[in-house]
Amino acid sequence: MGFDLAGVAPLDVSRDLEFSRRWVEKGFNGEMRYLENPKRFDPFLVLPSAKSVICAGLVYNVPLPYSTESSASASRAWISRYAWGRDYHEMMRAKLEQLRAAIEESTPEVESRIFVDTGPVIERAFARLAGIGWMGKNTCIINQEKGSWLFLGVILCSLELAPDVPAPDRCGSCTACLEACPTGALIEPYAMDASRCISYLTIELRGSIPNEFRSKIGDNVFGCDICQDVCPWNGNRQLSVLSHQQTPSRPNPQLAPPEGTRPAFTTIHEFHPMVVDPAHPEFSDEGGSGQMAMDPGQGTTDSARFSLFNPRLQALTSIGEEDFRRIFAHSPIKRAKYRGWLRNLAVAVGNSGDARLVPWLERMAHHPDPLVREHADWALERLRGK
Repeated sequence: MGFDLAGVAPLDVSRDLEFSRRWVEKGFNGEMRYLENPKRFDPFLVLPSAKSVICAGLVYNVPLPYSTESSASASRAWISRYAWGRDYHEMMRAKLEQLRAAIEESTPEVESRIFVDTGPVIERAFARLAGIGWMGKNTCIINQEKGSWLFLGVILCSLELAPDVPAPDRCGSCTACLEACPTGALIEPYAMDASRCISYLTIELRGSIPNEFRSKIGDNVFGCDICQDVCPWNGNRQLSVLSHQQTPSRPNPQLAPPEGTRPAFTTIHEFHPMVVDPAHPEFSDEGGSGQMAMDPGQGTTDSARFSLFNPRLQALTSIGEEDFRRIFAHSPIKRAKYRGWLRNLAVAVGNSGDARLVPWLERMAHHPDPLVREHADWALERLRGK
């Protein structure tokens, strides 16, 4: 079906599910109330006839620099790697539906349910037991050959399938991700307080971003990649390029990846950075090779077209509400909604130090939405040195 990784997990993942239940009880889920659904902690509440879980992983990484390596220009923004291309929910679900159709053809009486990060199933727990990878200290699933840039999907089914062997934990003594997180969201190894995470603050949080985190968000306008960027299993090069923190502790040599380790890259064109053309009824796919995405002139006054890889802030501020809905109709970015997008842009502009964007902030300071006005006012005060 074109998946990069696949495995079978048993239904008994009680240790992982109990950890997740306690995590929610501690309030680490922030305002994500859907994570409190009891079905998440008991797969039999989702599919009573379930006997096995088929897990699949799809690499979305492309050969472009990480956020810790990219341009430090004050006029640019960062969008999380997973959101550069087409919505992974659509891509993963289509492939899983193909797999389910094949299963049903061979075993018509089988019952199954598909989940891609949208239902009451903790995909990561099953992926770990299925051997897709281990759960890293940054709470991401890491595969020793492919890295952690993985989309996960599962099929709960009534088939009795032999489970695979879980992957051993290979994080060792490395704490690169914990030390690199700007907001301290990784409160301890393998535990994240999502309410402090930049991805949560710029995507899931619907209200005001707490003042204590605004300056730490930096240039992130949708999500954050730092804890994956610095992971040695995504390439040793990251350990030497951090500029906002001290160089993190190196991992235990016995558990560290081989020197020169590089993550896998996707062959799926739709996961490459989209090139946005505000004048076009849809986004362009010309950036699929990565060549246009690397163009340093993207988003300048020479052209309204720009790539979602490290785009110029000025280009992003030019997107109106109707354009936002049209351009990102099949993109994960639509989850932030337009008011959240403007809120995030205001914070990034305030952190940029770029006085050329003051006129845009002044317009946003008179926006009808109080959430946008509040963050625009904060950004203006920051740019003016108050």
